[in-house]
Amino acid sequence: MRRKFYYDKKGYPRWRDSKELVHRSVARKKVGGVIFNGCVVHHKDGNPHNFRKNNLTILTRSKHAKIHAKKRKWG
Repeated sequence: MRRKFYYDKKGYPRWRDSKELVHRSVARKKVGGVIFNGCVVHHKDGNPHNFRKNNLTILTRSKHAKIHAKKRKWG
């Protein structure tokens, strides 16, 4: 049975039973259970509704900010 989720105010899916972000739980399973402090889960295609494990990568906050700054600059 699949757990159900809902979309929060920012458009990210969260599990109904725990309110945890779906993409973080998927990424944790992908890397074996731990996402270290100072790291974030990045959607490679920029779509927060696509939480397939091959679309997620774990980055430092700094690297993540640089990627998004570059996207904002170049559109």
